[in-house]
Amino acid sequence: MKKELLQGIDNFDFETLKKKKVAVIANHTSVDRNGVSIVERCLNSGVNITAIFSLEHGYFPVAQDMEAVGKENKIKNIPVFSLYGDDSSSLSPDPNLFQLFDTVIYDIQDIGSRYYTYLASLAMFMDKLNEVPRELIILDRINPIGGEIEGSLLDDTKYKSFVGYFPLCHRHGLTSAEAAMYYYKIKGYTFPVTVSKLKGWHRGSYFDEYDYPWMPTSPNMPGIDAAVLYPGACLLEGTELSEGRGTTFPFHVAGAPDVDPFKLKNELDSLKIPGLVFTPLEFRPMFQKHSMKRCGGVYISVMDRKKVKPLRAFIRIIQVFRGFTGEDNFFRVKPYEFIRNIPAIDLLLGDQVLIGLFRNFASFSEVDDYLKECEQNCGKVFSQYHIYK
Repeated sequence: MKKELLQGIDNFDFETLKKKKVAVIANHTSVDRNGVSIVERCLNSGVNITAIFSLEHGYFPVAQDMEAVGKENKIKNIPVFSLYGDDSSSLSPDPNLFQLFDTVIYDIQDIGSRYYTYLASLAMFMDKLNEVPRELIILDRINPIGGEIEGSLLDDTKYKSFVGYFPLCHRHGLTSAEAAMYYYKIKGYTFPVTVSKLKGWHRGSYFDEYDYPWMPTSPNMPGIDAAVLYPGACLLEGTELSEGRGTTFPFHVAGAPDVDPFKLKNELDSLKIPGLVFTPLEFRPMFQKHSMKRCGGVYISVMDRKKVKPLRAFIRIIQVFRGFTGEDNFFRVKPYEFIRNIPAIDLLLGDQVLIGLFRNFASFSEVDDYLKECEQNCGKVFSQYHIYK
């Protein structure tokens, strides 16, 4: 039997906002346990919604990754302002729009990985709220892959970007509100913030253990196992390997033209990576990298979520591919999330020590020892911001 869960939206009294002009930062995941959107919840309570801010992919997940959303249709006759356009300036809200509202509500389902851009959008919105103070209400949502930490802390003095805007680990283990309050504190912000807490979540659990509707959070995040893999699988975006965009199983595959899937599987099996099973596969992405080309690779099945360490796993997976294909044209050189002067793989790895270990083919034990030290330190820092056990 699935456990009962109430997210922040389910516990919030929208009637308290009747006398205010309200904006919402929302998308298709901003729904209550009955699938009713935050926009409908507000309107049904007589709240005056004056603006909707949408993030990467749009209010509805129509746009692919790194695709400018631009101007969107009105939702319930309310204007929608995109926070993901065709240049870096579009990622922050226009302060002139702040005259439209007294209060802004953030309600977006995150997936628990530092690269996922929704928390970066919230942080950038908070930067503007510090300049033009308004009340922020965060309707908290669970971390769908639990409270475990993996990875190293982003060095935002060197590798700050939209896939790493403030110091988080690759798998951060925080809820949306916990991450936001961590950012709020390290920046020393003072504008008013209210958190509508969730009820029923335990840090060692996963989203599909609860009686709550799952909505794919973006076009290439179909389910919880993809989210479990993502803190490592997203590293594939820093390479010319296909991560399965343009197929029906994104982040469950890795491959490239002219790779022998059987040899690849045998090599990966020899590493005995915990919690994963590799199946030889050929696939053809319909768009994105290697569009319409036959790729050899593997399908990656999550067999034991508790054992999977996705960052460690995909560092090893990518190193095997490097041995198979060679270094020529292996890493992405095109701009990545509006950054031109830093390689995508460096932005994703996010700290100089880890980048050095990775690029120099350090042994797994060296990488593991370094990450264990980082995780211990991160755990001490993040635990100060835990709202839930």
